[in-house]
Amino acid sequence: MFTHPFTESLKCRAASVLITLSVVAVNGGLLMFYGGTAAVPAFVDSIVSVGLLVAAGYAAWFALVSIHIWQVKIMLMLFVQCISLGVSYAVLSLADMADTAFFLKSLPLRILFGLLCWTILLQWYRFKQKADEVRAEAAEAEERRSRQPAPELVQEAQEIIDRITVKDGSRIHIIRLEELLCLQSSGDYVTLFTPAGQYIKEQTMKYFETHLPAVFVRIHRSAIVNTNHILRVELFGKENYQVKLKNGISLRASIAGYKLLKERLAL
Repeated sequence: MFTHPFTESLKCRAASVLITLSVVAVNGGLLMFYGGTAAVPAFVDSIVSVGLLVAAGYAAWFALVSIHIWQVKIMLMLFVQCISLGVSYAVLSLADMADTAFFLKSLPLRILFGLLCWTILLQWYRFKQKADEVRAEAAEAEERRSRQPAPELVQEAQEIIDRITVKDGSRIHIIRLEELLCLQSSGDYVTLFTPAGQYIKEQTMKYFETHLPAVFVRIHRSAIVNTNHILRVELFGKENYQVKLKNGISLRASIAGYKLLKERLAL
């Protein structure tokens, strides 16, 4: 999972605190100007409201990094906004500082302000996620360049295998490449997916990337796919791709992996 933007460095933590305080000040000032309420209730109200938004926004990162459908993001944003308003009113009521008439009158302001904060936050998260993906792909490309075989090993690296053997206790499975759907990395192992089941092989993705025929494409640092078994490639959100196989398996493709897949499929 990508590092949370709020806490990835001291600079980010300091910026998050300053932005939060600024939002509290702006929101408190708006509540005073909008309803003519006293400073103390307005800023207590602002601290509670903004605090709930910040807490919800922090937690939302862990869900949003895996959500690529913008309709779901909008529904999540509206749901959290409603919950924040309800909890905010409840907290103010318990503190004996809730003015129901003022709260209802200020609902349009609260909703618009909350949605604006959420929109900015989602855009920041989106930018951060894209930046992390670009850095990860750059690191992957650099790793590939650093692992280029020495001249005397080029001939060996170009040898193409036509089957994979997997030892399972006292049994040895022979997997023919036409039966191999895809491969996914699992730490120091690789999981091989076939119609008959899954097999674990103690081998690196780099080995298979250089020893499998051209019909196998590395679409992500953790996935290699057999293009003969691809059903379709779907776009989720902006520049988020998913490769769906004929047996129902779905694999995520990075931007670089999608470009390589297009080249191999001559699209």
